[in-house]
Amino acid sequence: MTRRWAIWLLPLVLALHNLEEGAFFPQYVPRVLARLPPGLRNWIGPVSLREMGVALALATVIPLGFCLWAAARPGSRTALWLVLAMWATLLLNVVWHVAAALVLFGGYAPGVATALGVNLPLSVLVLRRAATEQWLSRRARRALVPAAVAFHLPGALGVMLLGRTLSGSG
Repeated sequence: MTRRWAIWLLPLVLALHNLEEGAFFPQYVPRVLARLPPGLRNWIGPVSLREMGVALALATVIPLGFCLWAAARPGSRTALWLVLAMWATLLLNVVWHVAAALVLFGGYAPGVATALGVNLPLSVLVLRRAATEQWLSRRARRALVPAAVAFHLPGALGVMLLGRTLSGSG
C-alpha cells in the first residue's frame, strides 16, 4: 500500500459505503427517528430522501477534495493528514455501524456490510502502513483519533444540515 493508493482508494471506498447507506436509507430512517428521544427527534425533524442524498454526496465529495489536494501536492503534510483522518473516521464508523446493527436494529443497519467488509480491513491496512512508514509524525498520527471523533458525529450532522439547506428543505 503506497500513499498514492491510500489517497485514491479513499473516495472509492467512501462512494461504495455511501451508496450502500443511500440504497437502504428509505426503509431505515423511520426506525432510527422513532428511537430518538422526542426532543432530539423534534430538533432534527423529518429527513427527506433528497436531503439524505445530498448529505451522502457531500460526505463523498468533501474527502475527494482532500484526496485531490494530496495528489496535487504530494509534499503537503496537511493534505495527507486530512486523507488519513478520513481513513481513521472510516475506522470509527465501523464501530458505529456495528453498534447500530446490534443495538438499534438487531441485525443489519445501512452501511454495515461495507463497513465490515471494506472499510475495516482497508482502514487498518492504510493506518498501519502510515504508522510503520512514518508518513506523519507521531504527534500528527495521535491527532487522527480526536479528528476522527470530530469528523464522525459533528461532521455527519454538519453534512446533514448542509444537505438540508442545499436540497431546499431547510
